[in-house]
Amino acid sequence: MFEFFARVYEIFFLPITIIALLLIIAIPLIFIYLFLRLSENAFEQIGFDHWHATMATFGAIIGSLIDIPFTSSPVSSYPGWFIFLFGPPYPTTFHPVYLAVNAGGCLIPVALTVELLFHRRTNPRKAGLGVLVVAIVTYIFASPVAGQGITLPFWISPLLAAIVGLVLARRSGGSPVLAYISGTIGTLLGADLFNLVTPGVLPALSPQSIHATRPLVLSIGGAGVFDGIFLTGIMAVFFAAGIVCLFHGPCEGLAIHRDRNKVGQR
Repeated sequence: MFEFFARVYEIFFLPITIIALLLIIAIPLIFIYLFLRLSENAFEQIGFDHWHATMATFGAIIGSLIDIPFTSSPVSSYPGWFIFLFGPPYPTTFHPVYLAVNAGGCLIPVALTVELLFHRRTNPRKAGLGVLVVAIVTYIFASPVAGQGITLPFWISPLLAAIVGLVLARRSGGSPVLAYISGTIGTLLGADLFNLVTPGVLPALSPQSIHATRPLVLSIGGAGVFDGIFLTGIMAVFFAAGIVCLFHGPCEGLAIHRDRNKVGQR
């Protein structure tokens, strides 16, 4: 009887078990591949070639694991000049924190933005206006959560950045570039940087009563690969590109804009 059930298992259930295990392994790999391809395609939409788009994607992913601290030791209170200007009723002390900047969520978007502006792939004045609009709105909607960081509804930044890019570029092929710059830099400034220097935010993020034995790390642009800064840029580009394609047919506006960028770089 045992041999019979063993034979049945070998014929019917063993192949099913193997297929199920292969699917369990394959499905995450498929999602990772799709995520990488979508990220690379987003960078290609704003004018980078395939090689630079791939480097930007992997650089952002690897860089998301790297936090560069501003100081060699943690801080637990505001500096004297800050207390003098913005003292009570705001708390001035907090649980020790390391203030840092994230390589993938901050430095790489800033470097890409500089490159886009340097090669004149967009109007600097329009880019500055877009950054200002997104910074103001994200500053208003962002909120500090103790032990977690500064949170923001995930849809606000990319949707707002796409709208700003489309309006400023008048739904032309330059919309994705403006959307990327407005979304990434605007969110970095409004949600992260402006909030961190707002009186009372650091004590709210890292209160003295928090249950932690080690200093916390508050990183500008941090929170891992799926940080809002990285996804904001990707999603804003696709939103803006999709609208451009909707109005200009099969992405003719984007193709014309990329061709102009290539001619301008020669």
